[in-house]
Amino acid sequence: MTQDDSGNTVDAAEGSGTLGEILLALGGRVTRLQTELLASLDPPLTIRQYRILSRVGSGYTSLTALCKLAHRNPSTMSQSVDKLVQLGLLTRGTAEHSRRTMRLGLTSRGLEVQAAASRALGKFTDNLTAGVPADLQDRLLPVVYQLYADLQGDLDDS
Repeated sequence: MTQDDSGNTVDAAEGSGTLGEILLALGGRVTRLQTELLASLDPPLTIRQYRILSRVGSGYTSLTALCKLAHRNPSTMSQSVDKLVQLGLLTRGTAEHSRRTMRLGLTSRGLEVQAAASRALGKFTDNLTAGVPADLQDRLLPVVYQLYADLQGDLDDS
């Protein structure tokens, strides 16, 4: 028996623990590996920084939109954005339609770093399921999607 990153006692190797306990242990392990992977890049990124770069690259260019997506307050998000601006990965300007609205953009270096991080995480996610037969993946995917949607709903309600 071991404790996962959330402090729960599970023994995944022995197959003991409830489904919820195993999911918490798995989530903690995946987050830790993702954190280490992103920290090994040049420049090192946090998960939050990677998500900001990805979301800005996807068209979410206002601080307000980023806060809503991440369920974070503006001061927390602003600190993360400030760090990315200092690293030369983001630009900050004003929106064309409103001078009071901040508009974020990826620099060319930010685009390169975001793409490199996405490639590294893509390899990581491919490796996560490499040993799981395709038919089992097909059966698990709807269940995992439903769990994800339920948890997202809990976040939206808070």
